Amino acid sequence: MFLVGLISWWYGRGWVGQWRRVAHRFALTLEFFSVGQLLSTLFSPFRQISANGGSDGSIGSELRAFIDQLISRIIGAFVRFFTILFGIVVIILQAVYETVIMVAWWFLPLLPVAGFIMLAIGWVPTWM
Repeated sequence: MFLVGLISWWYGRGWVGQWRRVAHRFALTLEFFSVGQLLSTLFSPFRQISANGGSDGSIGSELRAFIDQLISRIIGAFVRFFTILFGIVVIILQAVYETVIMVAWWFLPLLPVAGFIMLAIGWVPTWM
């Protein structure tokens, strides 16, 4: 009866709980990188403190403000682009890792059975 309860938990509530943990970790990663928000603000100014037009309204101060904003947008696009790129790579690697975890969760209870079968047929690893 204990073995039946263990197997029913492993492939029932345990499986659902594992999926929830995987989904939670994946959601945390997606929230951490915020790829959608970074894409929507790709060309927004980056940490721009004060690049407003000068108080005197001269062409020189307006041109300086325009160049400051342009440089700030270029730096912002550069930083956001590489953050998006790194985030996508991390999300892909995490998806592969989580897939391996879920496959391992499914087949892990079968390993003792496979070990007993190998013991019964007399199989020994080559390194022994």
